Amino acid sequence: MSWFYEQHGARKGPVSEEDMRTLVTDGAIVHSTLCWTEAFGAEWQPAGSCAFWPPQPEGVPPALPASSVTSRWAWLSILGPFVGNMVVDVLAWFGGIPSHQSSMIAILLNFVIIFSAMLMDRRALIVAGFRPGSVLWILIPPFYFWRRLQMVGNGLLIFFLSVLVFLFQFVPSFSDSWTAMQNGEGFSSYMSRRYYEL
Repeated sequence: MSWFYEQHGARKGPVSEEDMRTLVTDGAIVHSTLCWTEAFGAEWQPAGSCAFWPPQPEGVPPALPASSVTSRWAWLSILGPFVGNMVVDVLAWFGGIPSHQSSMIAILLNFVIIFSAMLMDRRALIVAGFRPGSVLWILIPPFYFWRRLQMVGNGLLIFFLSVLVFLFQFVPSFSDSWTAMQNGEGFSSYMSRRYYEL
């Protein structure tokens, strides 16, 4: 029996049932990946409901449908820092906090919001029966959200927003530090200059 599967909007195959099992083991096919064989007629089915999908251990239910997985924690990790910055700005304005201190507070608050929300999102995936992999995925948010998109099958907008936030927040800082190192400026003097700029 020949099988086909969907990958990034493209139809892949034909492959054998044994090859499909290997793709599941390798992580190329996840529970929500759409698959097709002649027996399905005109309908594609999620891999989790197909014959090649590994059986669940007895007494362990399968993962919930991807549509039932909440994205509220993922959205909080993307939008939370904007709200955090506004709160810090308002508190700094009313409290007379110097701008370099309020910037440091905003950075710490955003760090806590982003990674706490991502940990909660990862926990929600585990509770729903998905296997999000190592917790280290959250250290680079676009990678985490790409993996999440592959597992759950939805969240494309969250992935793209995480890429934009990553590019606008981290890439400029990296390029500034790289330029400073090329100009012969030491790391400590670069960090001192960046601190006073805040």
